[in-house]
Amino acid sequence: MDNKKQPVDKRSRTIRTKATARKCCPECGVTMRRGRTTLHFERGGFYADVENVSAMLCGRCGARSVPGVTALKISDAIEKLFRAGKDLDMTGISFHKLAS
Repeated sequence: MDNKKQPVDKRSRTIRTKATARKCCPECGVTMRRGRTTLHFERGGFYADVENVSAMLCGRCGARSVPGVTALKISDAIEKLFRAGKDLDMTGISFHKLAS
C-alpha cells in the first residue's frame, strides 16, 4: 500500500492521480466528471457558440469547469470574433472545424 500523500491543487480542490484528476464541484461539492460541453457567448446583438469543449461537468447541479489554458484560448478567440463582427454588415458568421 502506498502511504504517500496525493498532490492537491488547493486553488481548484483537485486531487491528482496517475490515471485521472478528481475535482469537486464548486457549487454543490459532488465529484465532477470529464466530458464535453458547449459554451455560449452574447455581446452587442451577436452570439457565438463554442462546441465540444473539454470540461469537468457536475452531474448533480450542471456546473461546468473549463481548464484555465483552454478557457483563455477560447476567450481570446471570442473577443477577436466579436470585435471583428461589430463592424460587419451581415447577420452572422459560422465557423466550424471539419471532422478529420
